[in-house]
Amino acid sequence: MLFGCSYALRAQDAASTTEQIIADIFEKFTAESEETIDYESFYDDLMFCAENPINLNQTNREELEKLQFLSEIQIENILSYVYENGDLKTLYELQLIEGLDMTDIRRMLPFVKLGEADDSRTKVYWNDLLKYGKNELLFRLDKGLETKEGYQFLPNEDVNARAVNPKLYLGNELYNSLKYRFHYKDRIQFGFSGEKDAGEQFWGTANKGFDFYSFHAQLNNFGKFKTIVLGDFRANFGQGLVLHPEFGMGKSSYVLNVTPRSSGLKKFSSTDEYNFFRGGGVTLKLAKFDVSAFYSNKMIDGDTVNGSFSTIIKTGYHRTLDELSKKQTVNQQIIGGNVTYTNMNFQVGVTAVHTELNNNLIPDKSVYNYFYFSGKKQTTAGIFYRYRWKKLNLFGETAMTDNGSIATLNGCYFSPVSQVSLVVLQRYYSPQYDTFYASSFSETSRINNESGLYLGAELRPFRKWKLAAYADSYRFPWPKYGIDAPSVGNDYLFQADFTAKRTMAMYWRFKYEEKQTNLSTTGIVMPVIVALQKTSLRYQLTYTYGNYSFKNVFEGNLSRQAQADWTYGVIASQDVSYSFPKFPLKIDVRFQFFDAQDYENRFYSYEKDVLYAFSIPMYYGQGSRYYLNLQYDITKRFSIWFKIAQTVYADDRESLSSGNETISGNRKTDIRFLLKWEF
Repeated sequence: MLFGCSYALRAQDAASTTEQIIADIFEKFTAESEETIDYESFYDDLMFCAENPINLNQTNREELEKLQFLSEIQIENILSYVYENGDLKTLYELQLIEGLDMTDIRRMLPFVKLGEADDSRTKVYWNDLLKYGKNELLFRLDKGLETKEGYQFLPNEDVNARAVNPKLYLGNELYNSLKYRFHYKDRIQFGFSGEKDAGEQFWGTANKGFDFYSFHAQLNNFGKFKTIVLGDFRANFGQGLVLHPEFGMGKSSYVLNVTPRSSGLKKFSSTDEYNFFRGGGVTLKLAKFDVSAFYSNKMIDGDTVNGSFSTIIKTGYHRTLDELSKKQTVNQQIIGGNVTYTNMNFQVGVTAVHTELNNNLIPDKSVYNYFYFSGKKQTTAGIFYRYRWKKLNLFGETAMTDNGSIATLNGCYFSPVSQVSLVVLQRYYSPQYDTFYASSFSETSRINNESGLYLGAELRPFRKWKLAAYADSYRFPWPKYGIDAPSVGNDYLFQADFTAKRTMAMYWRFKYEEKQTNLSTTGIVMPVIVALQKTSLRYQLTYTYGNYSFKNVFEGNLSRQAQADWTYGVIASQDVSYSFPKFPLKIDVRFQFFDAQDYENRFYSYEKDVLYAFSIPMYYGQGSRYYLNLQYDITKRFSIWFKIAQTVYADDRESLSSGNETISGNRKTDIRFLLKWEF
């Protein structure tokens, strides 16, 4: 049956190329970050652009901002070129646009097209929905092969044991999700999702069915309605100081991409169980104004006792009786709106959000969280702007909460010549500023208690070469978690990319960071703040030969606290991918070894995974890791993915992890399986 199945080779190659480009872009964004980024939404947005390419002759800033890898300067240059020179006649003409090299253009190709202006607001007919609409059904299973401590009593085996220890897992080791999605061009989208995490009960006394359900629907360009969203959705406006529960830009090797994209209202189709809204919203297009309004009413997790709670729990795990007791104990209502005015060179907008909880949020007060939000109600508002004058692009946002605290971010992009692009960004987030769904440029994940200045530069001095660098100096005027006094830090990166030819590219990346932390010494009464230094060097080579693709990575780092001895970390990996020329199978293999002396020498390494999933494991200690990833297209519309990955430690440890996740032995093995059906 396997050999007899038919498939479209060209379609498979195109899809594989697009998926590889998305994976490479995501890896660059996450290489310097320890924060979790919603890969599902990231992948979904770019794949949607691949299926509905952006018409460069009829585009705008909002559409081009969907291509996360394009910088603000590149977006402005594309729009200006088309405005000044008329429609592009061929995609080769992209080479004439300042700030775009062949690497950028190759990344753009799967997501853009050329064409004449068309009316995107034409009437939608039921026959077209049935004939041209695309359906997608996804079913995924994950399982760890080693038995963890939390599964020592399987469901219904020992009820008394679970009554004595309410922290034991109620369900089995399987992770399971089911998703259905439909879209008709870029006009209509809807779908639903169900998910059960490993350890959660699927059917029993504690739960029946999936632990998490989600439904979304989105309509675009119907009359004066630019966007209508129902069910689960997200709202992203401005620079993210008021509202941006999605992927936010931070420090990465894309040194010019420092501000989040203002994508407005959009459907939510991920399995993140906190960073979304549940209700509905609309955006009206009135001449040069976009007017948005939305309302959300959902239950969130909290450790609620007697009408108050101290922590919002965002993990989405409901595996034990203890975790289940905190499930959906708090009602959160949010009402908000945005008005944005846009013309060719100027944009200004106002965003306001009001949040109400049915229980009092009262954090357990410590020094570091002394100014965190407390209470039931909060109102936040802000104004953002963007202005282009010749080769200078100014941007910023200033926001304020109802307690009078302020957060402000301002900066500019400047490209004096086509080979040089610069960005300067200043930020100040008051210690008292603390809101629920803000996400913007920051050293930490919380928009709170920080000020800093960031400088970034990108140069193309010679053909095939690109140099990128940034310097970031920041200060925390109030203690933070793990730092019991005001502190400062500096962060520097330099990267040189060399594209030898279309099938070969390499880069060298150097990074140095110095920040302050508590002295790791017991028995000290007063906190002692000392310098923590870390430097790293990474080399990566990627090349293709026929149907083979290779990636070689070597990285080393050094770190020390105060005047202690330097500790080191080393990691090296070899990736090999192969696509069979006359058989619908693709194989990805990696072997990797690591040696990280201290926790500060730890590594995070992105690896390929099944569709809509991602892995960025942390490596600490000594050991090795391998994985095998398979993608097989049984037919043109039916595909399967399978992955097995194992980490083996060689540093004499007898167990891994802690608590319910404890594994006896020195190895950890995971498998994943996914089915995709398009119809």
